Amino acid sequence: MQINRHGAALLLLFGTIGNLLNILVLKEHSFQKKPCAVYLSWSSITSLIFIWSGFLTRVLQGYSVNWPNENQVACKVRQFILNVTWAMGAWCLVGANIDRYFCSHSSITVRQLSTNRMAKRVILGMFIFFCLLFVEVIYCFEGSIPNVPVLCYGRNIPCRMFNDWAALLFDIILPSICLATFGLMTIRNIRMRVVQPVRKPTTNSGSRLLTRFNDRNLTRMLLIQVFVVLALDLPFGTYRAYASLTSNILKSSYRVAVENLIYSQIVLLICVTHSTSFYLYTLTGSVYRLALKRIIRRFLLF
Repeated sequence: MQINRHGAALLLLFGTIGNLLNILVLKEHSFQKKPCAVYLSWSSITSLIFIWSGFLTRVLQGYSVNWPNENQVACKVRQFILNVTWAMGAWCLVGANIDRYFCSHSSITVRQLSTNRMAKRVILGMFIFFCLLFVEVIYCFEGSIPNVPVLCYGRNIPCRMFNDWAALLFDIILPSICLATFGLMTIRNIRMRVVQPVRKPTTNSGSRLLTRFNDRNLTRMLLIQVFVVLALDLPFGTYRAYASLTSNILKSSYRVAVENLIYSQIVLLICVTHSTSFYLYTLTGSVYRLALKRIIRRFLLF
């Protein structure tokens, strides 16, 4: 109860503030033409929806309000939103990581794949795909299910197995593999790339250097978040698979209490993943900090 009441509420507050500031900063003119910033903006938007859909109910549970998990319609709609936004948040990070790989590539043909139009098309395609993938939630999930970590859960074993393994595969395993792979490839490109710049008038050299500086900052910001996501998301997927496989096993009240405590703590890790991007970017990105300062200055002058 105390974990739900205070821990989830605190993360909900910091996550809301962080994601809103993230969206504002990434809309700033120094990031507007960066496809990576488009992916990161949408990752923040979906993360904001995710934490409010998922963790408001946990705060309410801390005050013994379980209506969202007991009501059938609220249960189904909330779980559908949770599944889609979690997947979108993870895969927008993958898209940003792939964009950084494109930008760091020595081939101009590959670098030309990094465009805002491409980013928006990919995001729309991902949204449609995940809506279709998780539409099964409308049938599979029901409120007030006994002997599971939360009241709103899969109605039977096939539903639970499909949803848990789909979430494990598409929200954690595949994004983690893609993030790690393209992150390492981006690091390799940065270390090995030797690009002969196209000869241009010297008046453009300052702009070109600024662009490269911004790109390096975005890459550093993103790679650090990749490591955070890999570390914090895997425990949840592992536990969900365990919960589904053991849901038909008769458990003692002590074991149920321990599992519920572990689940509450693991769920908070997911909230940390979706709540800390702003703070990570502020700590690791000098260009990001400058953009944030400009926004704060404009707000104070207004």
